[in-house]
Amino acid sequence: MCYPDKLSPAGEVSQNVTANQTQIKSKRGGQKGNLNARKHGFYSSTLSPAETSQLWNITNLEGVDPEIAFIRVKLQSSLQHDPGNRRVIREASRLLVKWYSANYRLDPIDRNYLKTVVESLLEIASLRQSASPHGSGQPDETNRTCFNN
Repeated sequence: MCYPDKLSPAGEVSQNVTANQTQIKSKRGGQKGNLNARKHGFYSSTLSPAETSQLWNITNLEGVDPEIAFIRVKLQSSLQHDPGNRRVIREASRLLVKWYSANYRLDPIDRNYLKTVVESLLEIASLRQSASPHGSGQPDETNRTCFNN
């Protein structure tokens, strides 16, 4: 039953009306403008100016496919911030295998083998990144081999 004057049948102000007027409830999940996803870098949807420049150089100067170059830049950025992050390594290897499987029509056996090899190479690259004395983040030949098509 609806009471237009917001009074209960007994003539009292409803508690729900008072609570709604004093409190604005936020929506569930992440709020607009938060940077929670930027924490590790791999899942953020934007690139920094340096990452954009690096993506352009990889794509145009090295001739790497843009999707592979994007994964390479994001992975490198993520591993600079958190070198041992196995979740990022698994996600990057999954995306790389998915891309290669779609473009080269790999069968399930080849897909599983490629995933194992890519994940192993990314683990090695991650270990080298974390062991580098200055943590420059500059890709060495192992990193280039992992991402060139």
